[in-house]
Amino acid sequence: MISQAIIERILEAAPIEAVIGEYVTLKRRGANYMACCPFHNEKTPSFSVSPSKGIFKCFGCGKAGNVVRFIMEHEQLNYVEALKFLGNKYNIPVEEKEETPLEAESRLRRDSLMIVNGYARDFYSNYLWEEHAGRDAGLSYLRERGLSEYVIRHFELGFAPASKDTFTRSALAAGYKLDLLTTTGLTIYYPERDNKPETLTDRYQDRVMFPIHSLSGRVIGFGGRTLRNEKQVSKYLNSPESEIYNKSRSLYGLYFAKQEISKTQKCYLVEGYTDVITLFQAGIRNVVSSSGTSLTADQIRLIKRFTQQVTVLYDGDDAGIKASIRGIDMLLEEGLQVKVVRFPQGEDPDSFARSHSARETLDFLEKNETDFIHFKIALMADEIKDPLKKSALIREVVESIAIIPDAITRTVYIEECSRHLDIEEMILTREVAKIRKKRTEWGNRPSYYIPPPPLPPGEESMQEAELKPGSVELRRCEQDILYYLIKFGQTMLEDVTVSEFIQKAMEEDDLEFQDPLFAAIFRLYTTLTGDDALRKRFFINHEDPLISQQVLDMISNPHHINLKVLRESLPLEEPLLKDNVTKTLLVYKLKIVSLSCADLTRDLRQAQQLGEEDKILTILKELTVMMDVRNSFARELNRL
Repeated sequence: MISQAIIERILEAAPIEAVIGEYVTLKRRGANYMACCPFHNEKTPSFSVSPSKGIFKCFGCGKAGNVVRFIMEHEQLNYVEALKFLGNKYNIPVEEKEETPLEAESRLRRDSLMIVNGYARDFYSNYLWEEHAGRDAGLSYLRERGLSEYVIRHFELGFAPASKDTFTRSALAAGYKLDLLTTTGLTIYYPERDNKPETLTDRYQDRVMFPIHSLSGRVIGFGGRTLRNEKQVSKYLNSPESEIYNKSRSLYGLYFAKQEISKTQKCYLVEGYTDVITLFQAGIRNVVSSSGTSLTADQIRLIKRFTQQVTVLYDGDDAGIKASIRGIDMLLEEGLQVKVVRFPQGEDPDSFARSHSARETLDFLEKNETDFIHFKIALMADEIKDPLKKSALIREVVESIAIIPDAITRTVYIEECSRHLDIEEMILTREVAKIRKKRTEWGNRPSYYIPPPPLPPGEESMQEAELKPGSVELRRCEQDILYYLIKFGQTMLEDVTVSEFIQKAMEEDDLEFQDPLFAAIFRLYTTLTGDDALRKRFFINHEDPLISQQVLDMISNPHHINLKVLRESLPLEEPLLKDNVTKTLLVYKLKIVSLSCADLTRDLRQAQQLGEEDKILTILKELTVMMDVRNSFARELNRL
């Protein structure tokens, strides 16, 4: 028997239209493809392939099924042979074996978790519609947002009671196991401590509930929006990651949008839950959301299964756009055709769709759609007059063009960039080629390097002396962050995990690890699921000895920040963990800003020596801003 996990990998990797397109000539017709059936003779096409459903159907001879069934029929193979055929085609090793008791238990557990989530969806929905408290708070809020009953029911929205354990008591009374309730994150369990009895608490209290669906429509997680105005309460609260929910591999609304995306061959990408729902109500149904998190490669590949064209919708906030603009480069790197729409100042997709008719909203999107070059130029229009900033803008646009995999598309964008920024095509082409060559060279190297052995106290090697000033301290800061991430990543800090807290802090200031090995470990961590023990085992048993050794050293050896007291008292002193993680992140940010100030100071001295007055003024402005930021971090550290 082939494991279910391998079967799912094969089905995800083998788009049905791509596989069948190698045997017959497919022609698009709406959301589907048509061809003459390969299983019987016909002159008029009656063979249909649906990418969104992942199936084929011949209306002439009646044959139908998924991509595996097609290979079975066409190649005259049995089920296992067909899976091996596709596995070999997409470089997925396929081992035939009997399902072990552990595998059967894992499959049944996944099903059980989804059943529990299905119960929760029905509970929250019933509470919204049937209970006075749900109607008065949740339903009133949704109707104030202009949502119709059809849309509320279509997206299966609900409301969580304000009391602390109403849902948990109901689920336990219905026979659902506590272990499943805590694994899905619906219930939080506090063990007995400080002479206080153990308690069970609903994760979601007094929140509007947004179920998150898998591609097949099953509920894998939830997002809950608070109706309180208290600053200490998170506006949105998401399910923790589990065997069935990985937010970096999920897109909110894709289950409802996939058919329309396939039909229109366009996907609108927004940030929030309500953006998706409000645009859907306005008749724009090919919309998905990254659920308020930074866009990931796995999310992009999900979109790519249905279309090559993505339009990113941004609100009018410049700071928010500049913080999330990296997602455009990720889309380009995956070979997608990217357009951008920016809403007027103070508007977002949700507010705009609520204040305009469906026709006006659609017209606005169509008229204001622009490619990423024009978008970046418009975003930095004020900086084009400054020669240095214009140079930086050109460099940024060129780097975006360089990551596009298709040569023809790159050439077209180079022409556009040349025309709009008034620079010779040859220069741009040469710069793009240099960047691509450098990326290729680095792509052939490991994504990390062997760190130098630790130096004895008070000694410094020539190698370290040649490093950029401050880089050793910066590396230690990054090591501190990884220490907390791997050791305590799934520990709760109020309403978020340590992992979520660290990732959000990094994303807010657009920070990336400078040490390639640490960057690789951080990226790997964000793709994992499970508790801290499971994640630590993953790194300790990693096939790459550099990663396993680094993590072993990090969590086993004495840490340069003494955490012995913290580790011994963690169950009783959870607030201390948040203080230490916060302090570690602030130290890291302070170190980065301090290094930037040092670089600017050196540039300032050089400019003064050369008498470059304009450059001196520019550097002074930047240095003033960076020093203000540095001082604010320092003040925050002193408060801690």
